[in-house]
Amino acid sequence: MFPQGCFKDGTSPILDILARAGVAEGRPVAAVTSSSAALDTLIQAAAALGAPLFPLDPALPDTVIGSLCDQAGAAVVVADRDLPAGPVIPVTACIRPEGASMPGSRYRPDSIALLVATSGSSGKPKAVMLSAGALAAAARASHAVTPLGPGDRWLACLPLFHIGGYSILSRCALSGAKPILHQGFDVERVWHSLTHEAVTHLSLIPAMLSRLLDYQFALPPPSLRHILVGGAALTSDLAARAAERGWPIQPTYGMSEMASQVATLPDLPHSWHPGQVGRPLPGAEAALTPDGRLKVRGPMMMAGYANPMLSPGDGIEDGWFVTSDLAGIGEDGGLTILGRGDDVIISGGKKILPAMVEDAVAGCPGIDSVAVLGVPDPEWGAVVAAAFCGEPSVQHLLDWCRTNVASPLRPRRLVKLDALPLLGNGKTDRAGLRRLFERGQP
Repeated sequence: MFPQGCFKDGTSPILDILARAGVAEGRPVAAVTSSSAALDTLIQAAAALGAPLFPLDPALPDTVIGSLCDQAGAAVVVADRDLPAGPVIPVTACIRPEGASMPGSRYRPDSIALLVATSGSSGKPKAVMLSAGALAAAARASHAVTPLGPGDRWLACLPLFHIGGYSILSRCALSGAKPILHQGFDVERVWHSLTHEAVTHLSLIPAMLSRLLDYQFALPPPSLRHILVGGAALTSDLAARAAERGWPIQPTYGMSEMASQVATLPDLPHSWHPGQVGRPLPGAEAALTPDGRLKVRGPMMMAGYANPMLSPGDGIEDGWFVTSDLAGIGEDGGLTILGRGDDVIISGGKKILPAMVEDAVAGCPGIDSVAVLGVPDPEWGAVVAAAFCGEPSVQHLLDWCRTNVASPLRPRRLVKLDALPLLGNGKTDRAGLRRLFERGQP
């Protein structure tokens, strides 16, 4: 551990600032900022101190941020606004002077290096504890299906407080590639980087891919070799649009609890179907519970959910992490993600998977995005409801569904929105949608 106030001249002053505030080996520092540059500096500073970093979505309410910091026993918070949790260091302190250096990492393989908040889509948000060894194992496993090396450039437009964004930095650090950091997803800026900065790798959620395809109907830039698409269900219509233009998309499945990727297809086969994500990456194992939920394990698995002592084990069952996702495993070991078990709609005694309905409805021309859930119904128990964005009117989409969607999957209630409500990691906020329908809209 570096002694407080004893860093060599020429090192970034953020090291002294953090150390004097009480950040030290094994004592987490939370970061509440949307600045990718500041987070990049904090990642390196925390590693130099041997302190776990806990980047948090700045859009979270102060009460949630406080609760998550308490869960993790965060010693210090770096933020771009005042917060009840403290002490708070202003994010402006993370600006690294030109020429300032940063010592190497103090993490051991079993050191907790990163804490990541879950989306809270299945309940109260929790903090996932990931060791330096797990992050390295995840980066190595990713290389098997998404090769990366010196000279490559990975565009990071996913938030760094989400494991999908942070893992880009881990992969680049391990391979010697260069990350190109963007402040969120701006389609015009992304296209400019793709065509002017020799980007070779890109990570997107489906909504981002759709906007990129709508923005430019051109073929992909020749430098671009890999586009990981995950975080939400990829529809067959969107996949076909990308494939027809030669965009090198790779459907992927992962989670914070497994340091990002669990399975990824090397490319998009002609026989691809929604939910198909390929075999588990090297080192990762997958199996099914008796009720069809996917469970996973491997060297990239979390140490457990956070507690102030950073003690391992919470959330792990007999060495496995049991997800909330229903899945199928083919004879070749390939995974097909069917949807969240908690989201299954039971209508008239039949089980309906929202992902199947979303894929069907997305086939209507002019639909940009769609999200499906079940709403209570006195006769059927529940009926399928859908929120969508795009050109069609509600009546046009209802008429199209009567002709093109099988009756059990057909939405009975529809609402058109300017944008679907999203969580900080880009996933659909289904709880928000449920509240919308409960308020009687439409």
